[in-house]
Amino acid sequence: MKTNLLLLFLLGWAGIVFGQEQANGKIDVNANNIFSLSFESDTIKVEKTSKDGYISIPLKVDIVNPKTWEDYKFYIEVDKEKSTLPVSDYEFEDNTFNFPDLKKSKVITIKLKKDTLWDRGRQIVLSLKTSKNADDIDKRNIGLKKKIIVLVDDGKDHINLFHEYNILAYVGTNFDIVESKTKAKNLFFATNIFIPPVERRNKVGFYFSLYGNRTMSDIDSTGNVNRVYKIEPVSETQHNEYRAQYKMVTSRVSDNIGAYISPLFKLIKSSNKHLSLYYSPSLEFIWRKSTITRDFKDQKNSEVSLVDGFVPGTVIMDNVSRKIQNEYVFNVGGAGFFLAYQTANVSFRAHASVGYSSYFYPSNYLIEGNTTEVKRMHDVFFLGRVWLTEANTGITLQAEIMNTAINPRPFFGVTLSKAIKLDKLGSIFTPLTDR
Repeated sequence: MKTNLLLLFLLGWAGIVFGQEQANGKIDVNANNIFSLSFESDTIKVEKTSKDGYISIPLKVDIVNPKTWEDYKFYIEVDKEKSTLPVSDYEFEDNTFNFPDLKKSKVITIKLKKDTLWDRGRQIVLSLKTSKNADDIDKRNIGLKKKIIVLVDDGKDHINLFHEYNILAYVGTNFDIVESKTKAKNLFFATNIFIPPVERRNKVGFYFSLYGNRTMSDIDSTGNVNRVYKIEPVSETQHNEYRAQYKMVTSRVSDNIGAYISPLFKLIKSSNKHLSLYYSPSLEFIWRKSTITRDFKDQKNSEVSLVDGFVPGTVIMDNVSRKIQNEYVFNVGGAGFFLAYQTANVSFRAHASVGYSSYFYPSNYLIEGNTTEVKRMHDVFFLGRVWLTEANTGITLQAEIMNTAINPRPFFGVTLSKAIKLDKLGSIFTPLTDR
């Protein structure tokens, strides 16, 4: 019995040995074994830029004792029929690997060469192949993901969106807010140029705005103002003065032409590609034509008094008086932030700034040549502006507020306008029909 068992054991061992492959006199103990070698995912997305970059493609490795798999290799093969990215645009650091060198994970690295032309999205289709010497052993690979598509994005969505909003002209109306009543009045126009910094292209962007708008300063209502509204001669030495009490409403309105420029430095890299926050110091020059209007209303308690003095004729005072003066403002914003959120449907921009303000205004004194003396005032200003544009119609709502700290004088305005691409303005002047 013991002799028979020993014989069976020897025959079985001999069958195993003779059933194994031999190469160069060595026995391949893994000739019939399976293994798992695959990509971690079947698709990855990368973006081509103006500088060389690298694509990392991780693999999953499940091979029992890789050191014993001598002469076994795997390599990465490019499917040239399905790949649309030119071979000259990328290169492998290495695309052939030995099993004994493998660990539990492996990363394939591809160098993606720089690109200065923004073309279109392309792809590389890669397959994972295995072999022993010259023999194909892919059937023994039980890995699930043996093919991967590398989508090489040229940033077209971002670039197209960037071009949709980067240079816009606006034409519309201002809203005059008087005693809680909002009226569309006066022309509003603006041109905005927004060039954001793009990673690996330009580190610093800029924002420029040229505009003409109307802003309100404040509205004051004062009761019990006593004023002379009429002077009438009685004789060569006397005249009558007609006085009454009024409600005086004072409004200050400024028609502005301004130029604003700001460099843009990206502060944070948001996971949302449509949202960006920038540090934006700024310079702004504003020419204001300010109108101070006094309106005397609700006349009551009239009285007449006889006053000595000659008056050549009857004088009637207007119930509305206006004073117009030119003012010049130069603002240097040291602390500023610019927020942009732009999608295919909407563009939202908001910027705020705080800094030094130099304000030039006419005094009530005349100097040589009967010209008005100009005075200068220094202050600290703060400013906030918001632009909201709907993409399909181009309808834009804009609001702003500006004030100074030492000599407070708030300016606020709201506008409604139509945004127009500057490169489309030429079509306005094209003939309606072909001749």
